[in-house]
Amino acid sequence: MLTPKERANNFSSSYPQYSPLIVHNNRLYGFWLIGRWYASDRSFYGSYPPSYLSRVRSLFPDCVKVLHLFSGIVKGDGVNEITYDINPELKPDICDDGCNLVSHFNKNEFDLILADPPYEERDFKKYGYKPFNKKKVVKDCSLIVNPGGFLVWLDTILPSFSKRDWQLYGIIGLIQSTNHRIRSINIFQKEVLP
Repeated sequence: MLTPKERANNFSSSYPQYSPLIVHNNRLYGFWLIGRWYASDRSFYGSYPPSYLSRVRSLFPDCVKVLHLFSGIVKGDGVNEITYDINPELKPDICDDGCNLVSHFNKNEFDLILADPPYEERDFKKYGYKPFNKKKVVKDCSLIVNPGGFLVWLDTILPSFSKRDWQLYGIIGLIQSTNHRIRSINIFQKEVLP
């Protein structure tokens, strides 16, 4: 398993043009100014900023089985990368409410979960869905991730979590461009069993 320093170094070697991540007290910290790519298709409200997924994936080259939770328009391969969203029009691999996560997967099934939930009430209204209990979903993610596996939760808040379920592995601030909300890439790791 890679150390936080090795993950930070992998990011820096993949993206030498951006400010490096630092490791302090065995946690990753940093800030990404991603910018807005005007040539991209931004027709889907809430889609990831350009290069977000590739930057995050550079931190986890050792993670093979990935769940895209609240996947939006992200497409997985249906085997090693599974998409999960409540909106059937987006054609996710699994279409259901995020609160029903554990009914679809086995215990310790994923190496990495990438989650980008609606952040605030205005986002839920935009998507046409009711707010859910984020704390419950964060806990349920710990049930389907392998020991030593990760949850990367993009949000405007650090979600509530239990230290019995997750250890805080890192926080990376993210801003896309002017007049956008500042978000936090919250990285959690499930404790490795002895």
